[in-house]
Amino acid sequence: MNSSTRDQQFSQFVEFIVDPLHVQDLVAALVSRVERFTRCCPGFISARVHVSEGGDRVLMQLVWPTREYGEQAVVRSQTFEPDLFHLARQHHARALLFSTFNAVAEVRAECVSTELPT
Repeated sequence: MNSSTRDQQFSQFVEFIVDPLHVQDLVAALVSRVERFTRCCPGFISARVHVSEGGDRVLMQLVWPTREYGEQAVVRSQTFEPDLFHLARQHHARALLFSTFNAVAEVRAECVSTELPT
């Protein structure tokens, strides 16, 4: 397990609760937003967009080296992009949840197997 402070990262999560009929359009809009704007922000490491098994929730994760980079990106995005509330309304989301986390440990696989256990 790696809990070194020099390797800590900061993640911003945005979760949308949305009708399954609008999920794919919301995913496309989020990916486009990241490709157009966020990936050019200083410090940006990566983004992931997830869809729940039930197909009614979309989770976007943005990863930064520190909280400060993430906060700077939020300030910049307010200047150049419609806010996430607008995006949520546009894609008929019923709820929008924001959360942030500091990574404190990471466990990686020692060997990778593509076979499922039987």
